[in-house]
Amino acid sequence: MSETTLEIQPRTVGGTPVAKRLRRTNLVPGVLYGQGREPLPFQVELPVLRAAMTSDAGRHAIIQVTVPGEARPTPAILKDFQLDPVRDRVTHIDLLAISMREKMVTSVSLHVEGESPGVAEGGVLETPVNEVEIEVLPTDMPDAITVDISGLGVGDTLRLADLVAPPGVAWSTDPETVVATVKASTTAADLESIAEEEAEAAAEAAGLAESAEPVAEHGDDADATAGDDAAS
Repeated sequence: MSETTLEIQPRTVGGTPVAKRLRRTNLVPGVLYGQGREPLPFQVELPVLRAAMTSDAGRHAIIQVTVPGEARPTPAILKDFQLDPVRDRVTHIDLLAISMREKMVTSVSLHVEGESPGVAEGGVLETPVNEVEIEVLPTDMPDAITVDISGLGVGDTLRLADLVAPPGVAWSTDPETVVATVKASTTAADLESIAEEEAEAAAEAAGLAESAEPVAEHGDDADATAGDDAAS
């Protein structure tokens, strides 16, 4: 389990204009809540927040939050955050206070390691998910879940259920979730073959369309013939 510390300062809630003014002074607004405490609006310096989020576990670390006037730090996790889509910087964070004696459901990153024989043979490694949810005591929180791909050949797949969970960890994400697979690479010859098959299918469809007699025209001819017979 990785822990990090974060010193925050209470702030006055004032809506969007106040939040924008904070960001212009390199401060990030946030809220600390949970464990029966009243939600605490706070502000934190952006460099301090970045330092706290660059531990081994990154944004999945247990954060010991220091609040002025409180005798001891409050353990918390990063519950949510917002990013400026243009400047790619954090504009707001939510911290959830936790109990170190109660299990929680949280996300943890997947870390791929090993060398896949399938990749060495030209296969392509795909990792559909980058993190999974687990149920765990904060004291047993792993920095990451290891995905060992050293046994994967071309066409092989690893599911979450195939991994050995660290001590004290239970999967909350569906155990059938695919975490790694090695697929055969598509060569130029494969692409050419696919293009030829598609061209043949298109030509066949066009030929069938040309040989088919329109039902409407056939019906008109039949009506015309019937009319001529009646006139005779």
